[in-house]
Amino acid sequence: MAKRFFAQQNIAYDERDVIANESYMRELKEVAGRFITPTLVIDGEVLIGFGNNLERVRALLQQRGDLAVEN
Repeated sequence: MAKRFFAQQNIAYDERDVIANESYMRELKEVAGRFITPTLVIDGEVLIGFGNNLERVRALLQQRGDLAVEN
């Protein structure tokens, strides 16, 4: 879901494969405190899961100017 959302909105993102890269796994555990994917970090805010955080994701991206404000 997250990948599709970012692609549809033409928003670049950095995908980190925590299974293939141990340093990414450690980083995820440091940032999120546990192993849950997807974990999104937008402007320093950590969001665990996508669907339940979609409105917050939209708000953060709108604040950055990466997503048009819906009327």
